[in-house]
This record gives sequence, structure tokens and C-alpha cells, in this order.
Amino acid sequence: MNKMKINLISLFVLILCSSFVYATSSSASTISATSEWARINVTMVNQDPDPVEPGDYVTVRFKFENRGSANAEDVTAELMPEYPFSLDKGESAVQKIGSIHGRQIGDIGVIVKYRLRVDKDAVEGDNELELRYKTEDNSWIKLEPFKIDVQTYDAILSVDSVLSGKEMIKPGEASNLIVNFENIADSLVKEIRVRLDLGDVPFAPIGSTNEKTIKKLDAGEEAELYFKIMAEADAESKVYKIPLFFDYQDELGNRYYKNSTIGLVVGDLPELSVIIDSSEIYSSGKKGGVVIKFVNKGVTDIKFLNVKLRHTNDYKIISSDEVYIGNIDSDNYETAEFTIFAGKTKAKEIVLPISIEYKDANNNDYAEDISLELKLYSAAEAKKFGLAKGSSAVGFFIIAVIVAGGFFGYRKWRKKRKIKR
Repeated sequence: MNKMKINLISLFVLILCSSFVYATSSSASTISATSEWARINVTMVNQDPDPVEPGDYVTVRFKFENRGSANAEDVTAELMPEYPFSLDKGESAVQKIGSIHGRQIGDIGVIVKYRLRVDKDAVEGDNELELRYKTEDNSWIKLEPFKIDVQTYDAILSVDSVLSGKEMIKPGEASNLIVNFENIADSLVKEIRVRLDLGDVPFAPIGSTNEKTIKKLDAGEEAELYFKIMAEADAESKVYKIPLFFDYQDELGNRYYKNSTIGLVVGDLPELSVIIDSSEIYSSGKKGGVVIKFVNKGVTDIKFLNVKLRHTNDYKIISSDEVYIGNIDSDNYETAEFTIFAGKTKAKEIVLPISIEYKDANNNDYAEDISLELKLYSAAEAKKFGLAKGSSAVGFFIIAVIVAGGFFGYRKWRKKRKIKR
């Protein structure tokens, strides 16, 4: 009986020691096993890149350490990749490590690395990767799965295009604004919130808010958002930059904040009126100045106005044939004066052809050729309309008669005064 008890106790001790020698332990980041007095510990050092994008390659490094006192001989590691991971053709899953000396830990641990392809349709998030190893002639020890982070670096939602209902919005005019978004990432984006910042620009939303939402966009999908805005009536003609803010989430719940800029042009086609304001020439064969008025009747300013009077056989230009005027604000005017000599003609007018060049407030170029009619009158018509005075000889004669009459009247008055004395 006592011998049986002793045998049972011996068997129990033997089982306990055997369990101690071959026990394994694991955690999310560290897996270890014991072989006799060698104690192997396997850790995933890193993945590169981290995270890895679907469709890319990832290099995974494992560290093998021996925390026991005896050597671990003939250590072999084998990777067991499953979808979405795979090894390229020619790459071996089995790597022979050889001996790992006792207390070979830390910086002197053995690094084993594998280069894996990640399937382009891999689900984002943690994906499991399995590894096993053995020592000498022992059986394989399968470790707890390691986690490989698969994720698009930056879920990219881009503003693909912006279309305005009008190329140029007039002050006080409304226009549609279409913003097209495209998901250029390879995964879903969701809870897209878009806002036009109209705080510092002369625009206001019409009939709707300046904030819009999109529930979700699959990879490669596009969506359009419609806004209706109005330019304020006193908006200055120029290009305005409107900030566009948007944020969204990827499949893992990470939120991204982006911004873009929309350029809108406020303005209108220039309305430049050109007329002859005044002239010193009313008949042919005369020399004088002609003043031409340029009136800006539009809502946009005019810049860099240059005027050139072209030569014809009907007149000779005495002054410069070109005048630079510069800027004309909206609802304002400027003038240019030319001195010409009108040739002898029986025509009722002569034509003044002028060429003008200028820019609007948004630096668009304009050029025009304009013909202005300068009216001519006969001498009688000029006197009749009060455009010309009578002959200078007749005027001198009248003055002489008045002076002579005054002189003789004065002498007669002096003579009568002497007689009375």
C-alpha cells in the first residue's frame, strides 16, 4: 500500500515537472513556450508600414528570445498567412533560425522578418496573422494570432469640381453653385458634412442653408451638393474666395477635417458710352479742340483706358493722336481732348474714328473701334445757331461810329458852354 502511494506521488511529480517544462504562455503581444531549460519568447516587433494600405506590401518582424538558461537548438519558424495576406512566389514561409543561446534576449534576440502582400480588397482594421515554431525534433508550437493593422493612410474625399450657374455673377443676382465630391480612397467614407463659409464675402444663401450633408460614399463614388447663393447689391466687382469646410468618417470611425476654396467672380460687362462733349470747330477750314467724353454707365469699374484718334483725309491732327485716361469708376466719366484742323468740305459732318482699349475690374481685356460724327455748319447756320459771331470788320466799324459820335457830341457840348460864359 505504501509502495503504491509512493508510485502515485512520483507519477504526480513527474507530470508536474513535465507540464512545467513544456508549458506555454501567451498574450496579445507576447507568446512564450518552454522546452526543457530553454524558454522561447516570441514578440512581433513591428509592421512596416503601420498601418498598411490594402493592395500594398507589409514587412512584419518577429523577435525570438531565449529567457531560459539552456540553449534552444535547431529553432525553426513558419508563417501561416491567410487572406488577406500572402507571400509572393519564391518567398518561403519556413525560416531556420538555428540555435538561440540561453539568456539571448533584448537587443541580441533573433529577428525574423517576412514580406507580405495585402489584398486590395482587404477589410480595414486588425487582421490576424499566425506563426508557429519548433525546436530540435519537438512538435510545432502554434502561437496566438498576431494583429496586423490594415487601413488606408488617409481616407481621401476630394472636391472634384465646382460649377457656377453663371461665369460671372452680377451684384444683386442669384446663382446656383454645384460642388462635386469624389471618394478617391479605396474604402467607404460616411457622415460627410459640408459648409460654405460666407462670413467674410458679400454672398448670402438663398432658400436653403449653407450647410449640407452626404450620408456615405463608397470607394470611387461621386456626389453633388447644390447651393443657391446671391451676391449683395453693392458687392465690388472682383474674384472672391469662399472657404469650403467639410469633415467625414472612415470605416473605423476616424474623423477627418478638410478645407478647400471656391473662387467666384462678381462683375458685369462694362457699359462705356462715348460721345463728343464739346467742339471749337463748327465749319470746315477751321482749327480747334474737340473734347470726347467717356461715361462708365455699368456696375463694374473700367481700368487702363487708352484712346487713339485715327487719321483720315477729312482733318489733320494737330495735337497728339493718343490719350491715356486710366481708370473710370462706375457711374463716373472722364474726357480726352484732341486739336484738329478740319479740311475744306461741303459735307455736313466729318467722322472721327477712335480706337479704345481697356480692362474691367476683373482684368478682362476689351477693345473697340468707334466712329463719332462731328457736325459742320455753313457760316449763316453758325450765326443763326449762335455758334459763331459776326465779321470782325463790321464790329470794328460799329465801334468806330460810336466813338466818333461820342467825340463830336463832346465838342459840341464844350462849344455851347463857352458861349454861355
